[in-house]
Order: sequence, then C-alpha cells, then structure tokens
Amino acid sequence: MNRLKKLGWNTFIIGLGSMGSKFMIFLLVPFYTFYLSPAEYGKADILMMTISILLPIVTLSIADGVFRYTMDKVNPKQVFSTGCAILILMTGILILLAPILLQIPMLQNYYLLCSAILLVQAWNALFQQQTRANGKLILYSVSGLLMAVVLFVANLIFLKYGNMGIDGFLYANLVAFSCQAIVLFFGSKLYRLFSFREMNKALLKKMLLYSLPLIPNAILWWVMQVSDRYILTLFLGVAANGLYTVAAKIPSLLSMINTIFFQAWSISAIGDGIKKNDTFFAQVFSIFSCLFFIVTEAILLIVQPLAETLFSAAYQDVWQYVPFLLIAVILSSFSSFLEVSYMAEKKTKQLVITTLKGGVVNIALSFLLIPFIGIIGASIATLIGFLITWLLRMKQTRFFHQMQAKMSFWCSLVILLVQSVYVSFSDVPNMVIQIGFALMLITCQLFLAKKMMRAKNARRLAK
Repeated sequence: MNRLKKLGWNTFIIGLGSMGSKFMIFLLVPFYTFYLSPAEYGKADILMMTISILLPIVTLSIADGVFRYTMDKVNPKQVFSTGCAILILMTGILILLAPILLQIPMLQNYYLLCSAILLVQAWNALFQQQTRANGKLILYSVSGLLMAVVLFVANLIFLKYGNMGIDGFLYANLVAFSCQAIVLFFGSKLYRLFSFREMNKALLKKMLLYSLPLIPNAILWWVMQVSDRYILTLFLGVAANGLYTVAAKIPSLLSMINTIFFQAWSISAIGDGIKKNDTFFAQVFSIFSCLFFIVTEAILLIVQPLAETLFSAAYQDVWQYVPFLLIAVILSSFSSFLEVSYMAEKKTKQLVITTLKGGVVNIALSFLLIPFIGIIGASIATLIGFLITWLLRMKQTRFFHQMQAKMSFWCSLVILLVQSVYVSFSDVPNMVIQIGFALMLITCQLFLAKKMMRAKNARRLAK
C-alpha cells in the first residue's frame, strides 16, 4: 500500500467513527439552544473551556509523549506505565489543591463536577493516544461514536427530563467521557501494559522533554481559540458569549474534518518518517487545502438558512459571526498540518514561538475590537491570530517554496476572505453573488487539480 492510500485508509477508518460522533455532537447544539438560555450556555461553555486549558497543564501533556514514543517502537509497557505515573501524581496534587481551587468564584458551585471531568478527560486522552499509537483505529473510532451516543442520551435525561440546567450539561459530559475511557481501557486491553515495575525514570525524562513544550503551545493555542470568549464575557456579558459559542459550532464542522485528518496524518508522517521537504508532504497539503476550500464555500452558501433552521429564535442572528470563524478554522488547520513536521522531528520547542506570537496578536485585537464592533470583532481577532501563526510556521519550515500551484491557492484564500466580508456585513446575502464567488473558487481548484495530474503523469514517465 503506497503512502497516499495508507493515509487515505487511516483517514477513512478514523473518520468512520469520528464523523458520526462529531456530527451527533454538532446536532446537540440546537438541543442546547432550546434547553439552555444564552447566559446558561455561555457559562457552561466557559466551564468546559476552563477544563480544556487545565488539561495539558495538570497532565504535562504526557499523552502526546506516550503517542510519540510508542510510535518510536519503545517498549509499550514502559511508555504506558510511565505515562500513568504522571496522571496518578496529578490526581493526588489535584486533591491537595482543592481548598485553593474552591476559592475561585466561577468554580465554587461546580468544583467537584469540573474536577471529576478533568480527571476523566486526562485518563481518556491517555487511553486514546495509546490506542491510536497501537494501530487499533477501529476501536478508537467506535469509542468516539459510543461517547457521542452516550452524551446524547445523557443530555436528554439531565436537561430535557431532569431540567438540571448547567449541572445537567456537566453530568452528561462526565458520563460520556467515562464510558469512552472504560471502553478504550478494556477494549484495547491497556491493563496488560500497566506495571509499577515498568515505570522508567530515564524514559520519563525523554518523554517530558518532548511533551513539556507542548504545554505552553496547547495553552497558547487555546488562548487563540477561546480567550476571546472570556473577553466577550468581560465586555458584553455571558449572553454574548453564548451567542458566539453557538456561532462557533458551525465552523466546528471544519474543525471536525481537521481533527480526523490530523490524527491520520500524524500516524503516517511519524510512522513513515515523512520529512517536510518530501514531495509527498506538498502533495498531501494540496489535497487537504482543496478539501477545506470547497467545504468552506459550501457552508458559506447556506450559512444563513442553516442557522435559522438549526437554532432557536434567540440565536438566529449568529450566522453573521460565522464567516470569519470559518476562515480562522482553515488557517488553524493549515497550522496543524505543519505542526506534524515538528512532532516527527521532535522539535516541539519551536512550536511555542509561532503560537505565542499569534496568541499575543489575537488577545490584543480582541481587547481592541470587541468594545467597538462587538461579537464580530472576536471572530476577526481569532482569524488574524491564526493567520500570523500559520505564516510564521510556513516561514520557519520553508514550506512556501514547496507548495503546488501557489497562485491557485492564494486566489482561493482571497476569494473566501472577500466572500466572508460580504456575508458578514450583509443583511441578507444575495445568492447570485454567492454563486459567483463559488464559481471563481471552483475554477481555481480545477486548475490545481489539473496541475497535480500533470505532476503525477510526469512522475510515472520518470519511472
């Protein structure tokens, strides 16, 4: 099986389960808008985002180290057991810090629930990475689908029938992540890999040298994705954050595709030792970018009626905040694509610099724009922050020179950006104008496809 087919197969297997689970989670958004007010949804979202930023800090991003060193064919028992040692230590520290954390106003009423979710997510992330590194992609995908089903049922019980509000939202997440962790632990027989005797100090040092730089990188990445929600809450209140959170759910369709591809791409790039100067790297990026451009265009065409159909009356104007967030997700995904090359070469420290600069720009623009143009200012700040990060990584990896059909790529990106400006500032987007944008983008992508076919034929003749 050649590299492209292998990548396609891994993407298909991961996507088979992930697409179903992510799509089901996306369908929960209309459910939340009916059973949670914008203020409640905004607060629930802030709590879950807080857990997500604490996760890499308290776990030292050890799950990423477990994946990377398992892929290096290091003794899996030593790798997994050493990773577990960090989480066991983290659990004890979290218990000791309880009196301090209980003083945080936002967490006081939800501390036990949030701590439980944090612990479960930490172990779940470790089990996911070990399962993926072991090549058990079907189990990995099925567990995600099961988690989504359990999340849906739990939300029905706690929100619709139990009418538990934010508590119900948190309980549903706790139950769903717990079920996934149990399935992965027993389904992948991870209990066979754990042994206190296999915990290795020398290996732990190597794993931490790899994973520790990923902590500030994860924090800064999180800053660019969700810091604007805290700033929105500061200036405009939790209701505005609730609207912004719902608007961000539509671009999450793109994020879902990126997550699936990233998981498959990291296996191929690390497992096969693919370098960034390999022509295969540029070929995959061309296919990846083409997919994202086309899906983004499709969403832009239907974003207004889609929002009006999916969400309750209180949320129907959120479609105007979506276009810039779509472009932000594209740029974030392009940055993630290049991130794999850093992981493959174990140069995680270099990631921090690019993410730091993008994060600083994002936060500064959020404070500058949100007070003047409101929610849409948050989406613009996010877009520019990810743009800076991606351009810096392009320069650092010298990937500018390797891109195929550069003119087609840049024209497509500019078309989507101009279209986003048009849609965001239109009361009702004109479908004729929208179709015009779509035709221009398709023309660019057809040119790219033609050039790729010529390159493929040239390689065949060379052989």
